[in-house]
This record gives sequence, structure tokens and C-alpha cells, in this order.
Amino acid sequence: MDTAKLASILVTDDYGVKDLLDNPLLAKKQVASLLIPTTAGTGSEATLNSIVGVPEENLKVGIVNPDMIPDYVILDGRLIKNLPKKVASASAVDALCHAIECLTSKKANPISNTFALEALDLIMNNIVPACTDSEAVSAKNNLFLGAFYAGVAITSSGTTGIHALSYPLGGKYHIAHGVSNAILLMPVMRFNEPAVKDYFAVAYDRVVHDGDRSLSVDEKSQYILSELDRIVKVLEIPTSLKDFGVPESDLEDLVQASMKVTRLLVNNQREITADDAREIYKQVL
Repeated sequence: MDTAKLASILVTDDYGVKDLLDNPLLAKKQVASLLIPTTAGTGSEATLNSIVGVPEENLKVGIVNPDMIPDYVILDGRLIKNLPKKVASASAVDALCHAIECLTSKKANPISNTFALEALDLIMNNIVPACTDSEAVSAKNNLFLGAFYAGVAITSSGTTGIHALSYPLGGKYHIAHGVSNAILLMPVMRFNEPAVKDYFAVAYDRVVHDGDRSLSVDEKSQYILSELDRIVKVLEIPTSLKDFGVPESDLEDLVQASMKVTRLLVNNQREITADDAREIYKQVL
């Protein structure tokens, strides 16, 4: 879908992809785009981003331009009815990260929160059956809609530390984006928790339909953290870079690459320094 979005602005000789890495706003829409996602996760069908690999920097970079927002979108849970659990789970956790990151972003606002909270509700309450039961079409439709809403939230808010630290993993090691996000989800959210407890408490009140509203902010925050952890474990997504042959000797390269993703790092409620990134990566190496 990112390729299709880029194609919609590249039907011209006035600029190329490399030009857009330096100045993405050079681009103007040339042809209308219709996006039909076949995984419920990236939210690309709702965003103005296209992620491209920059091999010489071992990094993935986002080209951001409002002219890449798709003109038409079709969401149909039947398209992921027989999606392998491994693929369905990785993409769905990507959507989960979009929602929780947008909710806790420094750029969060009433509009993005409206979509991020609805996305969290739809995703967290449907992700397991949607990814593990081929007949759970209703859950799959809800997951699709949640992923779409999370994409809308990105356009108004933005992802944070999880995505910033995951980009080097995709750029150099070609780990699937959703898997790299899943690996970093808990370490980054635990690091952020002191600064985002109130946001997690709001998420609890929205997501846990029969929850105890008398719980403290700390208790609600811990519940959300434990639920995020449970989802990753139930879906059996890898949570260690050892599974992908990433050596500990590459730690400093990862830290340096992640520190270049300032577009997302600035959104994180709690500042992530190079030392912080190093400690987070150590947890998953």
C-alpha cells in the first residue's frame, strides 16, 4: 500500500523518491488511489506516510505528505479469513502499537484521542480471536476498523518510542515491522509508564467494559501493561532479537540508528536518550 501511495504522487518527472527523502512536500497527487488492505494492521490505508528503506543507512524512513492520503478505501474482514496466524498477529500488534503510541504521544489531541481510544477498544477486545480463529469474521472486521482508526490517529498525533527503536530492526535485519514493534512494545511501554499512567488509566476505562472504575490510576495503568503483555504472549510473537540472529555486538549500531529517528522520538512523553535506548535494546538482545 505504501508503494501504491508513492506511485500516486510519482507519475511525473519533476521529482523522484530520493528527492522526497529530503523534501517530501515537493510531491503532488497525480492519480487517485484506492487501497484494499489484506492485513489488519499497518493503517497505511488511512495515513499520509510511506515508509521506504534507505539501505546505505540501514534504516527505514517515512516520507510524509498529505497528498498521499488515499482517495478510497475498502475494508473487508473476509480478506484476512485465511491469513496465517503469524502474519495476522504481527500486523495486528502493529495496529495495537499505533493506537497506544498515538494516545500517549506528545502530539496527542482531542481528535487523535477520539480515534486512538476507539482503535484500542476495537483492537484489544478482538485481536486474539481475529488472529487465531478463521471463522471469527466479526472480530476480523472489528480489527480492520480498529487498524484503520489507529491509522487516522497517526495522521493527527504520531507514533513514539516503539516505532523509533523498531525502524533500525527492519532497515538492517529485515525483521517484519509488526514483529519488531511487538519485541519493543513492553520494554518501551514499561520505560514510558511513569510518564503515561494517566493515559493508561483512560485507556482502561474505555477498553475494559466491565472494569472496576474505583481502581487507582496506578492499578489501571498496571492492568493495561499486563494486558498488552498477555496479548503478545497469547499470539506467540517473538519477543527477543536472538530469534533473528541479531548479535549483541550490533548494540551500538542500533542505538546510533534509532537516535536518528527524531521525527518519532520527539513524540515520546518521556525523553529517550542514547543511554535509554541502549538499556531498552539490552532487554531484548
